[in-house]
Amino acid sequence: MPTSGYTPREAAAMSGVKLSAVRKAIASRQLPARLDRKTHRRQLDETALLALALVRSLPATLRLSHGDAWRLLNSALESGDASTVSIGEWVQIDAGKALSGVRRRMALYERARERIVSNPDIMGGMATIRGTRITAEAILGRIAAGDTVQSIVEDYPYLDPDTIECAAIYAAANPSRGRPAGKTWRHAS
Repeated sequence: MPTSGYTPREAAAMSGVKLSAVRKAIASRQLPARLDRKTHRRQLDETALLALALVRSLPATLRLSHGDAWRLLNSALESGDASTVSIGEWVQIDAGKALSGVRRRMALYERARERIVSNPDIMGGMATIRGTRITAEAILGRIAAGDTVQSIVEDYPYLDPDTIECAAIYAAANPSRGRPAGKTWRHAS
């Protein structure tokens, strides 16, 4: 079941845009954000996340604001043809190709919400892969340190590559709060 919205940090992690740029686009009202009544956090819809990724994927010579990208994607989705986005008469963007990476990360993140759990009795409540004591931060730390997904799978043969990628995306989108005790991934393997 797809999520109803993404926090700015989740949108930044999945789109590859800096968190400050996402917050600026929300504050300047380029992207619509709604307030979630339960969590009291701003939420972006899927179109806003795709607009962030679209602007990031464009070459530097083609300037497009996040708001304009959101409007273009929204009108393309309403017309039923979201595979191509047109800017005027002369510029057409293959949205399917430009947004394939972020759509894959969004699907992985949806799976991560099911596979990554946080239980106070396991690893002090840190986000762990369901059924293990492997933290999502440890996986992200190993990838950031240069390990490949395949080398992590070799160390943990009971995990599949999808689960490794899910854990890394989840850890990037949901970092631990508070002062870290140290680099948690140093003793991961």
